[in-house]
Amino acid sequence: MIDTTDAVILVSQAVLPARDQFIADLVAATKAEINALEHDERLSGLLEASISENIVAALNVLSNKIDPSTVDAPLSAMSYARRLAQRDVPLVALLRAYRLGQARFVNLCLEAAVRLGRDDTSQTMIDLVNITATYVDRLSEQVTLAYEIERERWIQDRGVMRRHWVTQLLTAPSPDVPRAEAALDYRIGVTHLGVEAWIDQSVDSSDMANLFTATISRLQKTLGARGRPLAVPTDERDMQVWFPVPADHRTDTALIREELRAAELPVRVALGHAQPGLDGFRRTMRGASRAKKLSVSAGPSAPLALEFAEVAPVALLADDQTELADFVTRTLGRLAGGGTRGEWLRATLLAFLRNNRSYADTAEELQVHRNTVQYRVNQALEEYGKPLGPDLLHLWLALELTRWRPADMSPGGR
Repeated sequence: MIDTTDAVILVSQAVLPARDQFIADLVAATKAEINALEHDERLSGLLEASISENIVAALNVLSNKIDPSTVDAPLSAMSYARRLAQRDVPLVALLRAYRLGQARFVNLCLEAAVRLGRDDTSQTMIDLVNITATYVDRLSEQVTLAYEIERERWIQDRGVMRRHWVTQLLTAPSPDVPRAEAALDYRIGVTHLGVEAWIDQSVDSSDMANLFTATISRLQKTLGARGRPLAVPTDERDMQVWFPVPADHRTDTALIREELRAAELPVRVALGHAQPGLDGFRRTMRGASRAKKLSVSAGPSAPLALEFAEVAPVALLADDQTELADFVTRTLGRLAGGGTRGEWLRATLLAFLRNNRSYADTAEELQVHRNTVQYRVNQALEEYGKPLGPDLLHLWLALELTRWRPADMSPGGR
């Protein structure tokens, strides 16, 4: 039988008349002090129900001397936690709301204990603090678990749904654009810049999400994106991102490389060309994907950021590896091999052609002496075995191919 003269029970009875006003004040304070919990009408009602049921349950614990470590969180509190997970509201905001409620509830009870004027007031206050702390700790554990489980499920389900609609936009002859826009929260009628982002296998996989988030945030600023990008993982280490950009957008790839290098992000990116509408949504990502394929083939020597426009001729031809390798071998002859020496001979000859056969300009680009350039060019031409004549376009293209696909363009690389 419960002792009705117990000080804790008397405190619960003393605060009961003020319960409804206390709940209303706590709801208002929670909304005012925790900006992340500023909700629409539906979610706001769930917040009010959660707070109300939590307070009612807390008073029930006090008035009936229930062990607070055995109490389960009210259904509305669990539902509210799950809904916050679906809305991308940080868990820390929810836990802060519980701390705020705990502090105000304890103050309410302590003031009531003092007004009782009993000899055991100090012990009563200690009991109230301990009971409330145990109760809130119990509830916090349960709502945290509910939040995390729902968050993981929601991300997986949303990821599948987003991938479905992106696939529809990319491949369906007549996709339902309005429904896709609603599901993806992204407009298709704007100008898009497609980006492929990926993380090397050598990087620890435990922080993939944060690395991609940081990269997307930095790119959004650097690209001057207008609105939220659409990001869809293609696997654990790869992501496709569409940025809404101005119609006259021009990509500064050098600046993007500097930004990624400065941020020390172990992420590489390949960019398409900005294009409008549904067709542009598709074409810009096709370009980014081709540039990525080329960058991956080039290995560690590839730049941190590569724009499709920089390598379009090579990227467009780079699908049939056997034919391309044969073309390189036939065109370059002995210059197609040669290990490291062959690599810098080909690089020098390509730079020489790119600089209109100027030894001085090539030396400046490569940061070597003019005589070194002349020596390497002569060596390269000796390996090539033919004069710089009518096959110059084929030579240039073969050199570009070995630059971007060194692993499979040499005679022994197939």
